[in-house]
Amino acid sequence: MDYEQLPRAALVRMLQEHDAALADAGKNGIVMSYTGRAAPWQIIRQVKPKLHRIIKKVSFGEETAQSENEIWDGENLSAMVTLYKYRGQVDLVVTDPPYNTGEDFRYNDKWDKDPNDPDLGDVVPKDDGSKHSKWLRFMTPRIWMMREMLTPGGVMAICIDHRELFRLGMLMDEIFGEENRIGIINWQKSYSPRSDN
Repeated sequence: MDYEQLPRAALVRMLQEHDAALADAGKNGIVMSYTGRAAPWQIIRQVKPKLHRIIKKVSFGEETAQSENEIWDGENLSAMVTLYKYRGQVDLVVTDPPYNTGEDFRYNDKWDKDPNDPDLGDVVPKDDGSKHSKWLRFMTPRIWMMREMLTPGGVMAICIDHRELFRLGMLMDEIFGEENRIGIINWQKSYSPRSDN
């Protein structure tokens, strides 16, 4: 972005939004700053809720009871915006975000301005110098929204590997406060050493 070409009012607005995001984040003692950082609510308020339907082949029990427990398949930010009516009522959130391996995580730069853009973007390669910033820009509004869904005693469990573990930890501390971290559970996926060939 060429800041020299922007009008003064636009620059002042950008600084005010940045300061507001940092002040909000600083409530929990941690403030992360990275390229493209935006306040989560600036992105979330643009997301359009989706219509959902009951799929009979995966439904169980009487139709009136089927709305008590739901399985959602799709982009999680869109799903959470749709489920926002349940904010503060969820006891457990489990999420398995992209691990940012250079093979599985797709990012669309347009999402910062239009989170409803259906294009998944390109796979973020291992050698992308801003891969961690892109991952954080993707994750921040989602983690923030998941926090909004939880009850005061609710728990969030996230599956992640070593590539983004520490950035995720900092993000969680920023959003939840480090005093709310319960712990990290290590899981050994493989019991035999891999060949590097």
